Amino acid sequence: MRVWLGLACALLATVWLSGAGQAAPERAEQRLIVLGIDGMDPELLQQFMDEGILPKLSRLAAQGSFIPLDTSIPPQSPVAWSNVITGMDPGGHGIFDFIGFDRKAMLPYLSIARVEKPERDPIKLGQWRIPLGSEKTIQLRDGQAFWDILERNGVPTTMFRIPANYPPVETGGRALSGMGTPDLRGTPGTFSYYTNDSAFDDGSVPGGVVRRIFIRNHTMRSELEGPPNGFREKSPRTKAKFSVHIDPENPVAEVRIGAERVLLNVGEWSDWVRVEFDLVPGLVSVRGICRFYLKELAPRFRLYVSPVNIDPEDPAQQIATPPEYARELFEAVGPFYTQEMPEDTKALSAHVLSPSEFLTQSGLVLDERRRLFQHELKRFREDQRRGLFFFYISSVDQRSHMLYRQMDPDHPFHEADTPEDLATAVRHSYVEMDEIVGWALEALDEQTTLLVMSDHGFAPFRRQANLNTWLEQNGYLTLKNPRRRAEYEWLQGIDWSRTRAFAIGLNSLYLNVRGRERNGIVAPTQRAPLAREIADKLLTWRDPENGQPVVTQPALREEVYHGAHVKEAPDILVGYARGYRASWATTSGKIPVGLLEDNDREWSGDHCMDSRTVPGVLLSSRPLKVTRADLKDLPVSILADFGIERPPQMRGRSVF
Repeated sequence: MRVWLGLACALLATVWLSGAGQAAPERAEQRLIVLGIDGMDPELLQQFMDEGILPKLSRLAAQGSFIPLDTSIPPQSPVAWSNVITGMDPGGHGIFDFIGFDRKAMLPYLSIARVEKPERDPIKLGQWRIPLGSEKTIQLRDGQAFWDILERNGVPTTMFRIPANYPPVETGGRALSGMGTPDLRGTPGTFSYYTNDSAFDDGSVPGGVVRRIFIRNHTMRSELEGPPNGFREKSPRTKAKFSVHIDPENPVAEVRIGAERVLLNVGEWSDWVRVEFDLVPGLVSVRGICRFYLKELAPRFRLYVSPVNIDPEDPAQQIATPPEYARELFEAVGPFYTQEMPEDTKALSAHVLSPSEFLTQSGLVLDERRRLFQHELKRFREDQRRGLFFFYISSVDQRSHMLYRQMDPDHPFHEADTPEDLATAVRHSYVEMDEIVGWALEALDEQTTLLVMSDHGFAPFRRQANLNTWLEQNGYLTLKNPRRRAEYEWLQGIDWSRTRAFAIGLNSLYLNVRGRERNGIVAPTQRAPLAREIADKLLTWRDPENGQPVVTQPALREEVYHGAHVKEAPDILVGYARGYRASWATTSGKIPVGLLEDNDREWSGDHCMDSRTVPGVLLSSRPLKVTRADLKDLPVSILADFGIERPPQMRGRSVF
């Protein structure tokens, strides 16, 4: 009964590539634990180790090795993790940016996966429809996952939430999907906020939905939105009614939704609450889970509801391989976040959650990850076979994004009187990782190796660069009507007959090539010279406030990429100087007036810059033979550790 959701996955068919080698008998008992700590920065890690607050990580480094791990170009998570998964650069796997770009439609798309409609149209019966097929979610990353090679060579694997693996690759091992996994609505994560606060209008905000409410007789009634209803004409969103009953004498209220009853004090988070959304009343429904947070009852009513997550006990779509693995985890540790990046950065950016409330919510996520890690580590230790156990943690990355300015006195919106828990939040996240690394160290024996790695490091995000505006001012981009520039987004309003270059996404710059882009004007023979001209000129861009360079690594695709997808890549990968990043306007294809502006958002740390300034980390319980490594070295090294030769498509080397 998954047809009705319109969210069902089609598992990406993997092709066995020749040359993957054979497992060597002498490695038959080898076991490997890999902790993927997104965003762990080598400079901060070294600083905190020197301060003596990371004893377990210090022990790991002293016992084996601690080296920088060069990240991807550009250093974006879906790109970086695709390098790890395939051992190829973006020219091989085809993921270049969070935001991809369709050159014929001249429209952006999310780069990890796409949804394909059913081949057959539904049968229509008045306002109802009978679907004759499911929408299919297709993973867009090319290349063979390294754990598929391990499984084909008889090495058992557990891959817990490795990013850029949605839908999960079909292998013989266990895997739970991570980055790219939607919430039940089919979005990256949409929170709901119910309030009578006049500061908020009814409607949508980035990453969320705001509902203005009224309270009558101490009761608030509203609806929680769910997934589209594929059984109804135009697929309207399903809704679940709920109410909040307020105690007139005490700061407490009861949430009633379906059969669930949740009593909350002001400032309290609920446990997970099951929510049913009817598709065909009395016949078909879909279930999700969410958390409620009661911010305030008076004088303003303020209630936050998390994105409705896919329920791991009964997933509405496949988020795991084998499919029953998600339920196994639920039975072991209870319900947990299944959406891609569960820390609600969007609610903080929208000022629905305060920084302290965000820190609490991210702590709930980490508490779940601890329980899940302990469960899977115990299972790995009890399994006497050789094998690989990979576990991903997002806490350092998400807290660094949202709370970096609290520890950066040079950030334009740094607050000197920041509360201690916020000022030390990033630092404390490393201490929490140290505890988890300690648990992994306890599992080591002569046959077991531990690797701790990150996909990239971190840097302050102080200044925003309006790349399209720079292209306009340098004669490469022309607007139809510059007076209406504030109305334009997603590259609308550009005069393509007079535009040679444009930007969209975090690091991507495209040329408007004739025969490639829909309205291209640049001759194919002039593409490479024009790319070089723009790249060289970008290196001269200076910030008038301080004289610092804005761009330090404008990489031409043919100089940094290899493989079948090079010609699909952006023409230039723009690596910004430390402290600078593409503006929020640039990511959505806007063309503001000014070239540079302060970053005034909560999102104050980033890594989508010059890749040389944000390497990740690699720590090993065994000494490594190199002093610096690359993300593409990891899959080659993992295969080599199990005696499997490097497949010809992989570009890395073994660090062992």
